[in-house]
Amino acid sequence: MMILKSTADDPMLEELGITSGSKLLKVNGREVCDMLDYRFYSADDDLLLLFENADADQVELEISAQDLIDLDFEFGPDKPKGCGNKCVFCFIHQLPKGLRRSLYFKDEDFRLSFQHGNYITLTNLKPADFKRIKEQRLSPLYISVHTTDDDLRRKMLGNEKIPPLMPQMRDLIDSGITMHTQIVLCPGWNDGEHLRRTIDDLAAMYPGVSSVAAVPVGLTAHRAKLPAMTRYDSASAAAVLDELIAAGERLSGDLGIRFIYPADEFFLLAGVEIPAESFYDGFPQVENGVGMMRQLMDSESADGIDLKKDIRLTIATGSLVSPMLHDILDAKWRTVTGLSYRVHPVENKLMGDTVTVSGLLAGIDILDSVSRLDNVGDCVVVPPNCLNDDGLFLDDLTIEDIESGLSRPVVQAEYSSRETLLKLRKELAI
Repeated sequence: MMILKSTADDPMLEELGITSGSKLLKVNGREVCDMLDYRFYSADDDLLLLFENADADQVELEISAQDLIDLDFEFGPDKPKGCGNKCVFCFIHQLPKGLRRSLYFKDEDFRLSFQHGNYITLTNLKPADFKRIKEQRLSPLYISVHTTDDDLRRKMLGNEKIPPLMPQMRDLIDSGITMHTQIVLCPGWNDGEHLRRTIDDLAAMYPGVSSVAAVPVGLTAHRAKLPAMTRYDSASAAAVLDELIAAGERLSGDLGIRFIYPADEFFLLAGVEIPAESFYDGFPQVENGVGMMRQLMDSESADGIDLKKDIRLTIATGSLVSPMLHDILDAKWRTVTGLSYRVHPVENKLMGDTVTVSGLLAGIDILDSVSRLDNVGDCVVVPPNCLNDDGLFLDDLTIEDIESGLSRPVVQAEYSSRETLLKLRKELAI
């Protein structure tokens, strides 16, 4: 069932009593629960929609697919499915208190995996869910594997009731579903021999399993009463990076692609040069922080961009990426006359100084850190990934809040240094 939020004014709908608040029950005899159902079952040319109107009467609407588009139906949001696991590395369990409620919700929803690339563990899927994934061809999916040792996986996910993973994955692959996977690497838990076995097990299912991202566990300062875990430092990151690169080279000969891709964070922690574009085989895991730095390094320079007046920028970012970002901007912006800037690493006090990535910076940390600088300049640039779709930082501050506190414009960067400069030129009229 779906709740109709709004629709175009139409005499036919008025006659049937189909208005805002009416419930869509079925399309061509098939029950609809969400937008994926609606889009899938509305793909036929001729449609029969069953509604329950405001008077609780069931009414049928016969319509063509094209005419249905013209009615401009808008439905209420789908309620996401939640996660029942208690992963030893779960980042949500490590959040400080007092943040907005939505940040504490752990989604585990195959629909979001298909639509937005959210990672899921497959642990909450029912037989009907697997059937639906196959029927509606919801592919690719994004699967959090972590380890293919079922006993270890149950321990890491904090759930003794979860079924074996590999049969679930093979069943989906046999039905034509492909998947990208990830391993959150936790030193002393799923590295070493466990990691080697996991990579080989997943590679055996290629091309059904299209890629594997290896990302380091993220640990905040808020881990009271949580299992003891060790974060990666420069030496341990370098060691696991050597292993991951070697595995990729071996698999490249067997599969034609590297298959296993270390997150950028491993290279930055280890002080190892970011690989060339060819290393990433088309960047299948870039949204997972794999190859994002290479894309920025290879993005178009600012050659040919002229500024009407001089400007000084402070570019706030996470401490991990700060040195490399400075080098990238020096290379990309070197021809721009009248532009000066400083790249300023912001300490993450909300999460703790062990969290060094830019996407988890709170507005208050940016505000406090930048406000202590002697020469902030004319404008402050914040990372492209530290605001949600509603324009909110983790602590609910907005760009406008930072601007008010710093008494100067604040601009959210783009993922391209050239596009960032063009945005600055437009918004600041420079």
